[in-house]
Amino acid sequence: MTEQDVDDVAFLTGTNHRVTAPISHSICQSSPLIHNRDSGGVVGNESNSNQAKKSLYENHGVAACSHNKALCIATIVFAFLFTLAVIIAFTGPQSDCPCAGDIKSSYVDEKTNMTKTFEPRATNGQIFPWNNIRLPTSLKPHRYNLTIHPNLTTLEVRSQVSIEFQAEKDTNFMVLHCKNLTILDKIIQDRHGNNLTIIKMLEYIGGQQLYIEIREKFRKRHNYVLRIRYNFKLNTDSEGFYISSYTTKNGEKRYLATTHFEPTFARTAFPCFDEPQLKAKFRLTVFRDRFHISLFNTPIVKTDVLGFYMGTGLLYDEFLETNEISTYLVAFVICDFSQQNKQTESGVSVSIYTPEPFISRAPFTLDTASFFLDYYENFFGIAFPLPKLDIVALPEFDYGAMENWGLITYRETAIFSNTRDNETFITAHQWLITNIAHELAHQWFGNLVTMKWWNDYWLSEGFTTLFEYQGVDKYIPEWRMMEQFIIDKTQPALALDALACSHPVIANVTDPSEIDAIFDTISLSKGTAILYMLANFLQNENLENGLNDYLSTYKYQNAEMKDLWNVLGKNTNQSLDIKTIMDTWTNQMGFPLVIIKRENHTIIASQRRFLVTVERGNTTYHTLPISGYNYKWHIPLTYYTDNNSEIKHVLMNMTEAKFEVDDIKWIKANVNQTGFYRVTYDDDIWAALISTLKTDHKAFSAADRASLIDDAFSLSRAGVLNVSVALELSLYLKNEREYAPWATAIEHLKSWARRLSESLAYKAFLKYMRTLLTPVTKFIGWNKNKSHMEKLLRARVLSAAILCELNETISVAKTQFQNWMIQNKSIDPNLKEIIYSAGVKYGGINEWQYCWNYYKNSTSANEKQILLKALGVALDPWLLQRYLIETLDTSVVKPEDVKLVLEVVAANPEGRLLAWRHLKAYWPTMHSLYGNSTILMGNLISAVTAHLSTPYDLYEVSTYFNGMDVGSASRALEQSLEIIQLNINWVSQNAEEVNNWLRKNMK
Repeated sequence: MTEQDVDDVAFLTGTNHRVTAPISHSICQSSPLIHNRDSGGVVGNESNSNQAKKSLYENHGVAACSHNKALCIATIVFAFLFTLAVIIAFTGPQSDCPCAGDIKSSYVDEKTNMTKTFEPRATNGQIFPWNNIRLPTSLKPHRYNLTIHPNLTTLEVRSQVSIEFQAEKDTNFMVLHCKNLTILDKIIQDRHGNNLTIIKMLEYIGGQQLYIEIREKFRKRHNYVLRIRYNFKLNTDSEGFYISSYTTKNGEKRYLATTHFEPTFARTAFPCFDEPQLKAKFRLTVFRDRFHISLFNTPIVKTDVLGFYMGTGLLYDEFLETNEISTYLVAFVICDFSQQNKQTESGVSVSIYTPEPFISRAPFTLDTASFFLDYYENFFGIAFPLPKLDIVALPEFDYGAMENWGLITYRETAIFSNTRDNETFITAHQWLITNIAHELAHQWFGNLVTMKWWNDYWLSEGFTTLFEYQGVDKYIPEWRMMEQFIIDKTQPALALDALACSHPVIANVTDPSEIDAIFDTISLSKGTAILYMLANFLQNENLENGLNDYLSTYKYQNAEMKDLWNVLGKNTNQSLDIKTIMDTWTNQMGFPLVIIKRENHTIIASQRRFLVTVERGNTTYHTLPISGYNYKWHIPLTYYTDNNSEIKHVLMNMTEAKFEVDDIKWIKANVNQTGFYRVTYDDDIWAALISTLKTDHKAFSAADRASLIDDAFSLSRAGVLNVSVALELSLYLKNEREYAPWATAIEHLKSWARRLSESLAYKAFLKYMRTLLTPVTKFIGWNKNKSHMEKLLRARVLSAAILCELNETISVAKTQFQNWMIQNKSIDPNLKEIIYSAGVKYGGINEWQYCWNYYKNSTSANEKQILLKALGVALDPWLLQRYLIETLDTSVVKPEDVKLVLEVVAANPEGRLLAWRHLKAYWPTMHSLYGNSTILMGNLISAVTAHLSTPYDLYEVSTYFNGMDVGSASRALEQSLEIIQLNINWVSQNAEEVNNWLRKNMK
């Protein structure tokens, strides 16, 4: 090992072999003290002066001089540094680059619309020369060589990185990303190993950017390398490179370090070009203790002993170089987890890593992952491009799952089951399978081909979500996943996109702080819903061929939305202009309401935007932006009629459509709710549809019955349809026995009950709900020997029965709760939420306390989630207030679970105002709890305010947040205020009508 290698090892291991002082961020000279892993030696040629410099840092090097001489030298050095600092402070960057030097507030560089309108200041007070949130396009990285040594005790991380890049044009500066890193040393070299002179380095905290300027120039098409040594601290929240822990069966707390870099957290672990289009290859070396293992996107190629002669006792792992990859997909983990492994049919090694207590539950996850890896290889027609796939279960992970290429991370609830038996939590069981399918689909969509910028995030996320449902539908057809798709994705997206403060699927992300906010229901659920509509319109063969062409064309590259539309259009022989069709769905907010009218044997289908409008005088609550498409859409309309069940297709090209039908009683449009639009009909067609539902509901598929329920209730919320029509339609539910219609209906019925909770109609409406639910609760019963879909149905209807006070259900549930509490009798896992909820809601302090203690002592993540939900349905406000206070202790309730607690308490009429007051009182605490994750703060606002429905509630929320900077949670706040106003209007306009209908029909 050379002396330079020893120097680098000393830095990375933290041994006291030599000391290096941090370099100023204002002026830095080139330094040779960077290790070149590729050559195994010292970077560049070591001059005599460098050797002399080295000797001053050696432990055995001694410098001797008199006291007076030392004082003189110190005075001269201080004077020189002071003079130099003054010169720097008043001199602009030495560059002829138009982006350097003084910048006016109106300055726009590279003619983008993303330029800020103020002058950014570096940490030393100077004007930061780059005035754009996006990086310049003058340099492109090719390779990162990263070495890290995390200390899991002190949380200190010592690191070095070399970034190989090419100049795309002549320039004398570079800008890259950097956040919370202490830079100790840096060198820039050309392809011949010659050091370039760094004359300026500035850091701009607001933009998370680092500016480095050289005296020479980066020449077009020439290659260079930037080498940086730095250190930082492991984060304590679930972002960047962070510390986590778990507890063994023996109560021992063990630590691990892991990463989450999406969307912009890679820059907190290493200086980088942290934008998705700047793909590069990565090589990693990890220094670790012997009792840990390290994981990376690729397999280990070498492990060796490091530093015994220095007393460190460390090992180091070197990993295979990756393919071109975006920084947000890089991942590494240092842990002491156990492993299980198997190979797929194509020879890919799949491994599960999890804490020892969970390893016995890993085989089912392993089998599922292997199935989907083979499935997607066949579906996409492209082999998985990596030699291995690791799946890691993390004890603390706010984001649930992350698709890092070759190293997928999940919250530990992912590893929970190894059977399909009746003892499994079916919802957790399904969550596991669908999430594995989702993250594996990302290995192609998002990883192999990546969006150029976050505006198109929905593209990879939308397709992978669609493939997730379709893949599981192939894997386990009896789960009827495409029916579940409309419940989980289409309907929630329709509800949110009907607000005036919605936004297009594509949003103009100009600042990293906005990226979190864009990952909302509109971007994700609407994105996948419109792709589902497109898939049905194109038919499977055209879609699969188009996707294969798209992935093959852009693999290891970045693509934009228009690239996908062009490829799909080619696979329809250019018979359809996919881009023109889809632009109306992605570039404007909202969606259409299709109005079906019948004139003799002609059906006229017209369209207008469906908007749940909130009136304030003569204006809407939210100013509607102008749409370049005038809020018209190319609609792939599908339909069938009572005398012809064949599904017909009509493309409405931003206009109305007319088509002939036979002598019909009714027409059902938007077959199986595959389209992202709502439909309303003439009164006589509505009457015929409702009559058919009452007499022969199976004339429609379960998805179509769900669609009719969803449209009727949503149209009544918007004032398009009288509430009595929705109520008349709901009467058929006495005969309904399938999951999708009931899941849809219960969501709307519960929403109505919450809005009516302070009106005269409330008790009568609960009675009506009991009337509808009684037949299905008797049908579904309590017997555990049910199919998967029957278990999902039972969970929905029995939970609703508990909430609406159905005595027969409450009695059985309370008995089972007492048997569990007093006699320690076991409960069917799929009935636990129902039974716990009944025990807490209709019990007292003893029942609540028993569940709380059980929660604190449980080691099952699924059990804890169920108990958190049940504890929030208590009727005693004192218990609810106590519960909310308990959530402030992060050692008892994990930060990622606080939203769930607030959500369930806010949905409880007894806790609605308590939840709001709690959020208001502890807003600063919540903000510090979630750090920079403003999307989670937005989720808290939405959860707590969703059911508020009085003018005073609106005044309270709007007044509290007035003038407050909530960052990218502002969209969630805006939506919440609009929803509260909607609730107020709906109650004032419909409560009396609902009460009259109930009095007439409930006699």
